[in-house]
Amino acid sequence: MVRYFINTLILFHFTTLIGFAQGDIAEDFFPSDAIDNLSISERLDSMTEERPEEEYQEISYTPKTSTLHIPLDINISFLERKLNETFSGVLYEDNDIEDDSLMVKAEKAKDFKINYENNVLEYQVPIKFWIKKRFDLGITHTDKEIEGAIDLKFRTSINLSKDWKIITKTEILEYSWIKKPVLKVGFVDVRITFIVDKIIKDNKRDIQLAIDKAINEQVPLRTYAQSLWDMVQDPIDISTAEYKAWIKTTPTQIYTTPIVGYQGKINSTFGIKCLMEVYLGNAPSFIKKESTLPPLTMYAKTDEQFKMNILADIPFTLLDSMAQGLMVGQTFGEGKKSVVVDSVEIFGQNEKLIVGLGVIGFINGQIYLECVPYYDTETFSIRVRDVDYKIKTKNILAKIVNLFYKKGMKRKLEEGLVFSLKDEYHLVKEMSRSELFNMEIVPNVKLNGFINDLNVDNIFITKLGLKVSMDLYGKLKISIE
Repeated sequence: MVRYFINTLILFHFTTLIGFAQGDIAEDFFPSDAIDNLSISERLDSMTEERPEEEYQEISYTPKTSTLHIPLDINISFLERKLNETFSGVLYEDNDIEDDSLMVKAEKAKDFKINYENNVLEYQVPIKFWIKKRFDLGITHTDKEIEGAIDLKFRTSINLSKDWKIITKTEILEYSWIKKPVLKVGFVDVRITFIVDKIIKDNKRDIQLAIDKAINEQVPLRTYAQSLWDMVQDPIDISTAEYKAWIKTTPTQIYTTPIVGYQGKINSTFGIKCLMEVYLGNAPSFIKKESTLPPLTMYAKTDEQFKMNILADIPFTLLDSMAQGLMVGQTFGEGKKSVVVDSVEIFGQNEKLIVGLGVIGFINGQIYLECVPYYDTETFSIRVRDVDYKIKTKNILAKIVNLFYKKGMKRKLEEGLVFSLKDEYHLVKEMSRSELFNMEIVPNVKLNGFINDLNVDNIFITKLGLKVSMDLYGKLKISIE
């Protein structure tokens, strides 16, 4: 009886002092054996704690500009194949011998090869020809057939216009004889190379225009740019089994680098500047900002990596589910002073998360802990730190939690409440599987890529959960094969 009276006095003296004290409660003011002798009713009466108020700051967030750099690789072999398909069989034919006493047929002798340096294509086209020449003999005439072959050397320079057209300028540099045509008249061999010179001179412009047209048809740059401009504005589905989510992209600029030749390829890089946002729920009705492709802007150089800034959501429902799997059923404390967690809820109070734990055992009621979410760069995950008891008033519950439970709960939450962004977070995984990273734009033109790094710029606590400002890094490439 005396011991119980002394303990009650200690309890009364302690609870009186804490109304005036500031800071944490020192353990030596309230020995744990005083708690051992409290009756069950005294314990329950002492455990009452009001739920902390939810408080959320108004967030005005404007997405940062994302930059998608997309290299364009055109295999020279592709262009060779297409041009050889375009210029096959009979290249030129004149069947009217009456107008100029000549009939001519020119055919490609074999496939040609293309060399590309800087912005100039150079290639030789082997051409064989058949000529029928009519000779006037006065009263009558005679027709003679001649055959020959030449290598016709071309040069095509490539530039870009502001309306996304490839500007090509093809010129015939020279030609060399593979087989010179010789006509035998009587006992005299007559060289008639002048006829070929005339044919080339008369048809030079048509040949050059035909090659320029073929290159533009096989590399429709405006079509590629328009497809990219439209594609990035389509919603990207990144939904999971838990909830639906979409990425909205609003492009603001598209540009390219000069076309150059390198290691058997024609290279350029598209750049798209845009704003990217994440939306939750059913597929949104996105309205494309502008379907008309803006004028081409030329950049001297860019890197090959893209940077996507998005504002992603981690809802409280998901955090609650994780925390329940981590905490429910866990025992903290020892013996008759232990408690078992039977419920968990998470909400926000300004810049901190509040973790409410429903417990049974030595305490029957709610324990509220506060913590700060942060991004751990080593594990690429959202974690919590600075876990502490949410002390609204200095009372006996604070003393009990600090003595028996806080250390274990702190360790459990800081070690276990981990939301991986690199390996488990659906956004990164689903975006890498999406059409943005694996698609055929038009036949023979493929877009592929991957995400290889991420960084978190900021974490906001909202009424619905955490909003995470993320920078995703990776590579995209367009291949024409």
